[in-house]
Amino acid sequence: MNKKLQKIKKGILQLLVTAALCTPSLSYSATKLYKWIDENGEVRYSDQLPTQDVRKKHQMLNEHGVVVDTKDTPKTKEERLAEEREKKLLQAKLEEEKRQKAQQDKIDRVLLLTFSSEDEMKDVRDNRIEVIDSVIRLIKKSMLKTEEQIIILEDQADLKYVSKGQEIPGGLAQQIEHFNRKAANRSEQLRLKEEEKRRINLQFDSDLKRYRFLKEQEQ
Repeated sequence: MNKKLQKIKKGILQLLVTAALCTPSLSYSATKLYKWIDENGEVRYSDQLPTQDVRKKHQMLNEHGVVVDTKDTPKTKEERLAEEREKKLLQAKLEEEKRQKAQQDKIDRVLLLTFSSEDEMKDVRDNRIEVIDSVIRLIKKSMLKTEEQIIILEDQADLKYVSKGQEIPGGLAQQIEHFNRKAANRSEQLRLKEEEKRRINLQFDSDLKRYRFLKEQEQ
């Protein structure tokens, strides 16, 4: 037994003896002993807790020096508010996880009910891509015609007006502007369709991976 523990037990024993002598009608089991740390950082023992230390963290010991109860320092208002915020954040996180799981379960059910094999998934993907590719071909064809028309109009403007230092007439200038806008619109349509193709392929890869996982879970 180390010296520190011996010192603590000796102090407790002395307190018990003092308490018994002062109050002979009380048994050891009824004697309250407190342990706390004072303002100087020293461990203190007594059968009475000083008023200034009541709200500090302290422990209650039995006649054997065993801790039977612990009173923590009351939380400040700021600590209580922080604790409440943390609880709300945790609750919100749990609810969001629950919502995401329910959403994923719904997607999984649809995936399994819609497709009976990986080949079916691939066929659906290929059909969607083919439709988009047909639209892309039409857009590119339109873009080619529009670019040809722009070249014709610009050549006409250069030959008849620009080369002679004359201003391009309003009607011709409007035609050139119209076809340039049309070319820009077609270019944006083409970009959107290419992006749609990319999303379909990415979604297919994700769905296929999930489908395989779900099928493995069924086995």
